[in-house]
Amino acid sequence: MRVGFIGLGAMGLPMTRHLIDAGHDVTVASRSRGPIDAAVAAGAVDGDGPAGVVAASEVTILCVPNSPEVIEVLDAAEPVLDPTKLIVDCSTIAPDVEQEQHRRVAAAGARYLEAPLSGGTAGAQKGTLTLMVGGEASTLDAARPALDPFSGLIVHVGGAGVGQTVKLCNQLIYAAQMVAVSEATVMAAKAGVDLARLYEVVSHATGDCVALRTRLPFEGVLPDSPASNGWAPGFMTDLMAKDVDLAIDFAARSGSPVFTAGIARQLLGAASTAGYGREDFSALAKVLRDMAGVEWSTS
Repeated sequence: MRVGFIGLGAMGLPMTRHLIDAGHDVTVASRSRGPIDAAVAAGAVDGDGPAGVVAASEVTILCVPNSPEVIEVLDAAEPVLDPTKLIVDCSTIAPDVEQEQHRRVAAAGARYLEAPLSGGTAGAQKGTLTLMVGGEASTLDAARPALDPFSGLIVHVGGAGVGQTVKLCNQLIYAAQMVAVSEATVMAAKAGVDLARLYEVVSHATGDCVALRTRLPFEGVLPDSPASNGWAPGFMTDLMAKDVDLAIDFAARSGSPVFTAGIARQLLGAASTAGYGREDFSALAKVLRDMAGVEWSTS
């Protein structure tokens, strides 16, 4: 299959490599030259911008940071949209904005899906991402060969905008987990608790969660955690803040109460202000550590 990929960031580049390894003919575009060169070295073709990518491809996947960039890409690609084209947006954006993109692509005669992702850079590298798909089931059937190479689970959750709504629900839960894990581990560390023992207990108790198992926010406790690897981002603080903003805005529009979202957003903002915006979002715990006066040594 001829597959296009636009947005070769921390998620997009490994996803593209999986497509190449699966034998697809892949054409790419991205804002930065370095990832394009890396994709070309792996076997992709430089599409010289969104229009070139869509023109060369049967299925084009978008993976960009925010709503304005999705709109910008589709503005550029709209002149080459026709019934032979299928667009899949794997970005996380506002549900109402996504619904409008479904409409505009359909008006051009092409097909469209939203398929926001969960699994972070580790899932992208392993090809085990979870996709929450909104759109027509028949369109998903047509797109599956381009999605399977980097996916562990693909779930058709509903129509236009529903995929993004499900993704925002996921992000609310994950952000709340991270706040709770950070507060608990800072409290334990200040009390002199052995965090390795805390982890052993809680990971087999009712407090167990993904944030605990993957992002315990103290250096040297879990070898694979961001904290033990220079806070390298599996998912950046600034991106989680963007997603929580989207969730808060959507909740306000729909009349849904989201109390924990406001707390998580304040901590994410404080972490960004402290210089942790491009670090993993578990770095919000460093703000709490500073507030509690917790010093930490791995020795």
